[in-house]
Amino acid sequence: MFDKRISVAPMMGMTDRHFRFMASLLCDKISLYTPMIHVDAIIQSDKNFLQRENKDSKAVAIQIAGNDPNAASDASKVIKNCNYNEINLNIGCPSERVQNCKVGAALMDEPETVGQMVESIKHACDLPVTIKTRLGIDDLDSYEFLCEFIETTSNYGCDHYILHARKALLNGLSPKENRTIPPINYPRVYKIKEQYSDLTIEINGEIKDINEIEEHFKYVDGVMIGREACNNPLILREINSSIYEDKPIEITEFFEKMFEYIIKESNHGTGVHFITRHMTSLFKGMPGAKEWRNLSGGIESKRSSAEDLVRSMQLFVEDRVTQH
Repeated sequence: MFDKRISVAPMMGMTDRHFRFMASLLCDKISLYTPMIHVDAIIQSDKNFLQRENKDSKAVAIQIAGNDPNAASDASKVIKNCNYNEINLNIGCPSERVQNCKVGAALMDEPETVGQMVESIKHACDLPVTIKTRLGIDDLDSYEFLCEFIETTSNYGCDHYILHARKALLNGLSPKENRTIPPINYPRVYKIKEQYSDLTIEINGEIKDINEIEEHFKYVDGVMIGREACNNPLILREINSSIYEDKPIEITEFFEKMFEYIIKESNHGTGVHFITRHMTSLFKGMPGAKEWRNLSGGIESKRSSAEDLVRSMQLFVEDRVTQH
C-alpha cells in the first residue's frame, strides 16, 4: 500500500467502470470504488454481473449496503471470486430510499449490527473490510457517539474507517443538501485519528485541491475526494505528479487511450454517451470548454456513431492541445 492513500469516493451514477478507466489513466495509484450496491442485488443477480462491472480493469473496492449479516456474508462469497480488493460498508448514505431500507447512515445507531456484518464478511472471505460513515446522525452527533460506533465496530474486526467530516440529517434534507448544509468538522476526524492511532482513518468531504490534501495528511492516513474528481478530473493527473511524484500521462496519450476505449466499448454494444459524459469537464476553465461540453455530453454524443464522434473529438483535441 502506498504511504499516502488517496481515493475517489463511491458515487451513484458517477463512479461506474467507464469513469474508473479514465481515472486510472490519470492516476494509476488512486484507489477507486464502485457505486453502492445492495447485498440483495449481488446475491440475486447473474453471477457474472460483478465481473462485467469491473472487466478489463485494475482491482477496485466494492461498496455494499445492507443490514443483514447473513446476507452480507453471502454477498461477499460472490465478491471474493471477482476482481475486487476491498469490501466497503456504506454507513453514510442519507437518502430517503436508503433510510427506508434501514441501511446507510440510518445504521449508525446500530453499531452492533454493523459490527456483525463486518465479522460475517471477514469469516466469508479474506478481503479487507472498511466502513465509510458520517460523524453522526440527527441529534446523535456527539464525539462520544462517534467513539462508541468506532469502538463497537472495531471490536468486530474493522480497522479502517473513511469519515465524511459532517453529520447526516435524516429528516428534511435531500442527499444533495446533506453534502453541504451540515457543517464540515475536520478537527473531529483529526481527533479520532489521535485517539485511535492504531486504526486507519481517512477523511472525506469538500476536499478540492492539492494544498487541502497535503494539509489533511498531517493528521490522517488517507484522503478521499468526491465530486471534485468528476467536476475536475484532471486533478487526478495533478495528484499523480504532486503527491505521488510520478510522471503524469501526456495529455495527447490520455486522449488517444480514451478514444481507443470508446471505439472498443462501442463495438461491444456500449452507448458512447455513457463514456463521454465523464469527459465533459476535461476542458473546464479553458478556451472552448462550452464547445467541448456540447460535443462530449450533448445530444450528438447520443446520436453520432462512435467513429464520427471520436473523429470530432480528435479534431477538437488536436486544435486545443497539440497546437498550444
